[in-house]
Amino acid sequence: MKFKDEVFLVALGDVELNLLKRLSSELMEILPLIEFKVSAERFNIPVEAFNARRKQYNSDVIMMCYAKSVKRRTLLVTHVDLYASTLNFIFGQAESPGLLAIISLARLDTHFYGDSFNERLFMDRTVKEAVHEICHTYGLRHCPNPRCVMHFSNSILDTDFKSKLPCASCMRKLTAILE
Repeated sequence: MKFKDEVFLVALGDVELNLLKRLSSELMEILPLIEFKVSAERFNIPVEAFNARRKQYNSDVIMMCYAKSVKRRTLLVTHVDLYASTLNFIFGQAESPGLLAIISLARLDTHFYGDSFNERLFMDRTVKEAVHEICHTYGLRHCPNPRCVMHFSNSILDTDFKSKLPCASCMRKLTAILE
């Protein structure tokens, strides 16, 4: 199969490259028209993004910091807890359409909720949020179908409920954009 586009997965801060490699292979199964490449380059988390009062990082600041330097479609993957100007927390954010997206692993980890680590659930959540934000970079909007990966996740329960896949309508839109 010939790829129609490529997306680079880049660690932002302390993220294992093995996690990015595993994420890359799972993403290629879900979005086979896109080639996913793990970058050996590691980006630093901008110090100015940290909000000490909230103990979180402002994703808007991170996005602004890297938006001009990114020349290829890129998904930043970070371990820190993110928020955006209008939201208490976010799982991810993207330029829509654009080249840059970010996901946070912090609230995808079952440890965050006081539970023991569940690797399968953590990877499932990570894949869903990665697909969601990558599709935003192609211009896809939020979908009203709660099972579609493009449905907005207001909580981790929404993420757990939805599929890893775009619904038929969203997949048609993405395929049309890629072809």
